[in-house]
Amino acid sequence: MATIARGQNFKPEVLNIVGSSSFGRYPKISVESTFNMFESDNFMVPYAGYKIAINYKQFETPTGAIPKKGRACFNSIKFDKIVLVLDTYVYLVIIDFDQTLQKPVYTSIQYIGSILNATNVVYIAENNAPQIMISDGEQLYYYSAANPTLQVVSGINFVPGYLTSHENHFLCSTTSWDSSDGLVSNSIQVSSLNSVSFPQTQPYAILISTKPDVAKAVVRFPSKGNMIFAMGTTVTESWFLTGSQLAIYQRNNQFNIDYGCLSPATVAYSDEFVVWLAASENSGPVIMFSDGGMPQKITTDGIEYLLSNFQAPQDSEAFIYRQDGHLFYHINFYTDNYSLFYDFNTRKFYNACDQNYNYFIAGSLCYYRNQYYFTSPNTANLYAFDTIFYNYQDTLPNGVVVNEEIPRMRTCRNIRLPSQEYFIINDVGFTIESGETNDVQQPTGEQILITQSGNQLITQSGALLITQQPGYLLTTPAVDLSISTDGGASFGNEWRYNLPAIGQRKNRLMWWQIGMANDFVAKFRFWGLNARFVATDGIANIRQ
Repeated sequence: MATIARGQNFKPEVLNIVGSSSFGRYPKISVESTFNMFESDNFMVPYAGYKIAINYKQFETPTGAIPKKGRACFNSIKFDKIVLVLDTYVYLVIIDFDQTLQKPVYTSIQYIGSILNATNVVYIAENNAPQIMISDGEQLYYYSAANPTLQVVSGINFVPGYLTSHENHFLCSTTSWDSSDGLVSNSIQVSSLNSVSFPQTQPYAILISTKPDVAKAVVRFPSKGNMIFAMGTTVTESWFLTGSQLAIYQRNNQFNIDYGCLSPATVAYSDEFVVWLAASENSGPVIMFSDGGMPQKITTDGIEYLLSNFQAPQDSEAFIYRQDGHLFYHINFYTDNYSLFYDFNTRKFYNACDQNYNYFIAGSLCYYRNQYYFTSPNTANLYAFDTIFYNYQDTLPNGVVVNEEIPRMRTCRNIRLPSQEYFIINDVGFTIESGETNDVQQPTGEQILITQSGNQLITQSGALLITQQPGYLLTTPAVDLSISTDGGASFGNEWRYNLPAIGQRKNRLMWWQIGMANDFVAKFRFWGLNARFVATDGIANIRQ
C-alpha cells in the first residue's frame, strides 16, 4: 500500500481514542468523556449490554396483576436460588443461562409471598440456619425451609433500614425507634445467632458514638474475618465481633473515618474493598473505598463539582462486580438522571447510559450460576448482564420486546498549541476492528427512512420514521465524527463512515479536510446493532 505523502510542515498530534471521562472542573478545562466503553490493554472495548432472561409476564401474582418494576435481586447461596423482589411480590428463581446460545435453557419461578412497602429500597440477607431475611424499610420478613412462605418478623420495636448478615447474625440499622425500649437512632440491631429474633438489648446493639449521628448502614468487611463497618451520616466506625456477654460487638476505639454514608443503597463490596457514596458535615458527596484501613477518595475535583450540583445525590443506587478481569463500581443517580462506573484496574471513571442517554437501567445486581443478573426500576424483567451482549434488549410499554443499539461515544482530549495559535487539521484517523459483524437486515414489512448520507430520519419525539411498505435495509456498523473548533463548547454535523461487512478487515478510518482551529476536539459515535467496537489511539495531522 502506498504511503501518504505530506509536507515537512505537518505535525502529528495524538488523537486519544483510548481514554476515560475526565470531568474537568469547567468544560474549558476538559470535555473528554467516554460512554458505554472502557479501556482494556490500550484499546477501547464495549461496556456490558443486557438481555431479557425472564420476561415480566412470566411472574405470576396472586391477584393476576403484572409486576411493573424490579427492586432487589439476591443470590441465596444456601437455597441456590435468586431471591427476586418485583413491586411487593417476592419470588425464588432458578435459572440456567447458556452463554453460547445467549439464552436461558431452564427457569423455575416460585412465588413465596409479598411485602408491605412498594417504594423503599429493599435489602436482603441470609444466615446458615438457613433463613432469608428481607427489609423493606417498614418491616422485616423471613423465609426458611421450615416456613416456606414469607413471614413477618415479630417482636421488633424499630423500623428497619439497611440489612446484612455477619457470622450468622443479622445486622439491621434503625431508621426509627421506640424510646420506651431504650432504642436510639444511632443504633444497629443484632439478631441472635442463626435466628431472626432481635433481643434489642444493649449487648445486641451497635451504637455509633464517635460523634452525634444516625445509623445508616452496616457492612461485613471482605477478607477481614470478624470486622464490620458501622456507618452513620457523617462518620464510619470499625467494629469487631467478640461474642462477649457484655457486648456482642466491640468498637475499635483507635480508628474511625470522618465520612459517613449519604445513600445506603450505594454501599457495595467485593473481595477486597468496600465502596460507598460518602459525605460528612463539612463535605459534599464523594465516592470512597477502603480496604479496612484509612479510606481513599476515587472522585476527582471535577466529579465532586458535578455531584455537588445534583439535586438529590442521595437518590442513588450502586453495585460492584468483576468481569473480564476488571473490577467495576457502577452507580446510578435516579433523580439527576446520571450514571457512572469506575474501573479499579485503570482507576478511571466512565459514563453509562441507556439507549436514550438516560441513566443506566440496572438497579440491583447478583451473580448466579456463572452469570450476572439485575433488576431494574424501569421494568419487572430479570435481565442477564454481560459483555457478550452488544445490544440493549428491553420491552416497550406495550410489552413488545425490542433490541436497541447501545450509544457508544468517545470525546477526545483537546488539541491545542501552547502558543494558542491557529492550525489546520488536515486529517484524523485511528485503528479499529472491522469485518467482524455481518450486515443487519431490518425486519421485513417495514423500512427505516434515511437521508442520502445514511442518517436515520426521526420525529420531534425521537421516534424513527418507518414506511408501511414491505422492504428491508441492510446496515453495517458505522462511526460518526463531529468536531468542535471552540474547545468543545459546540459540535458540528456528523460525518459517517460505514464499516466493511464481515470478512473485509480494513482496519483504518480516516477523515480528510477537517478545518482550522486553535482548540480542536473530535467526538466519535460508534453505531451498530449487534456489533462490538474495538479501537485504539490515532493521529490528527496538523500544520500551521
